[in-house]
Amino acid sequence: MRFKRDIFYWRNFRMNDLPPEIITHIFRIAAWSTSTPAEGTHIRLLLTSVCPKWRRLMIEDCTLWSAIWFRDPPPYERSLEWFKRAGGAPLDIRINEHDADWKSKDDDWRYKEDDHRFTTEQMEELMDKLFVKVSQIRMLVLVVDNWPPALVVLDKLQEAAYAGKAINMERLEIHRMGQPFVWLGPGRTPAVLFGGQTRTLKYLCLSGVHIDWNATPLCNLSTIDLRKIAMNVAPTLNRFREVLLACPRLQKLSLDGAGPQPSARKSDHIPIDLPHLKVLVIGGFSMLYSCYILSQFKAPNIRDLTLMNLTGEDYTTMIAAITGRYRELRLLTLYTVNISPTEGGTKAMVKFLYAMPYLSYLRIASMKWHVIDAFNEDPREYGLGRDTVTQSFPQNRLVLCPKLQTIEFQQLSGTKIAEWAAKRKELGAPLRRAYVNSPYVSKVTTDEAEMIQQVVGLFIAPLGSTTPEERALATCDRYGETI
Repeated sequence: MRFKRDIFYWRNFRMNDLPPEIITHIFRIAAWSTSTPAEGTHIRLLLTSVCPKWRRLMIEDCTLWSAIWFRDPPPYERSLEWFKRAGGAPLDIRINEHDADWKSKDDDWRYKEDDHRFTTEQMEELMDKLFVKVSQIRMLVLVVDNWPPALVVLDKLQEAAYAGKAINMERLEIHRMGQPFVWLGPGRTPAVLFGGQTRTLKYLCLSGVHIDWNATPLCNLSTIDLRKIAMNVAPTLNRFREVLLACPRLQKLSLDGAGPQPSARKSDHIPIDLPHLKVLVIGGFSMLYSCYILSQFKAPNIRDLTLMNLTGEDYTTMIAAITGRYRELRLLTLYTVNISPTEGGTKAMVKFLYAMPYLSYLRIASMKWHVIDAFNEDPREYGLGRDTVTQSFPQNRLVLCPKLQTIEFQQLSGTKIAEWAAKRKELGAPLRRAYVNSPYVSKVTTDEAEMIQQVVGLFIAPLGSTTPEERALATCDRYGETI
């Protein structure tokens, strides 16, 4: 009977007898507990299809429709209907040119930058419909191929502000996914973001587009994310440092192929102190420029460091330059970072890892194997830890990153991952979980998966969402206590 109760009780539960406000609260929990925007969209569509009462309660609650993802085909009838249902609620809007579920009339549009979906006129028409509620827009995420639609959005935001409309946006992301580092040339005046009404802005991400850096007030941001911006339209070094100084509680700084215009470092150069910075991403730079950028600030409390697309030369000098800076690091991501396979390169990596005693999560892709092997080196062979009390591991030796428990990998040999994990286990510092990103699951053979499973649990990391271990690290201190 207990078994039957567990199976049938939820089916027989008289949910419609609950007060409407309780049912609505349950709907909100169901809609906002999803891990991806696509799943949230699906849940809301399902809930409106159960019965007339549920549909009425869903439609009457404007907050359930305030997160709108424009991923239906033009003319976006479904998304605009949700926009209407949202009423006066704060709006979170995502606009994607590309969607895997449908194609435009020309099936080759996704492969041609100039055959983009949005023309200037189409984007203007859509923005005119949305900006009727511009003061309600809390978040706007735009992903397009080419310049015209991206520029329309920046210009429309500026025009709305100059027309006297309040801009209360907290998060703005504009991604131009076409050819990177392309400059429109003279004659185009960059927009002043929000016409200068940036007092509520906390999260700024600009990819492949730029703004009038000097005329746009940027302060008290929690996230600065700049990607693929041509150097001649990037902020000057002085302006970049002004922005960092104006954001003392900055939590995330991401510079991927976009940074300040270099200038001679002054003799009285003082790195800017960013004590609240927790996430740092550096990628797509030369070795010298990487060192130049990293010398502009101090961030001793970083917990999540990403180094990516650092190729074409030896970055051993950069690794040596940042060794010892990030002792609080918990999560390290290495994507295509070139470190010399020499004794000097290995020594630099060992010293780098030795200075990260709390590292718990490693994410790697397209790395040379000698860099990954450095994790299993004996630090005492490189003059480190000789006076340290032994960690009581087998062979009575120290282990680099002894708290490392999770690895997430892609584009790497499954056999070598298994052998590497087995070595960690042999040294007395076993991993608990190994993740492979969902797009690369098919590249791990059955034999490789079995080899990894014999040493550590193998799981799939869904694309676009974080793993439980990653979420836990973001909210816990070194002792495992919630921050």
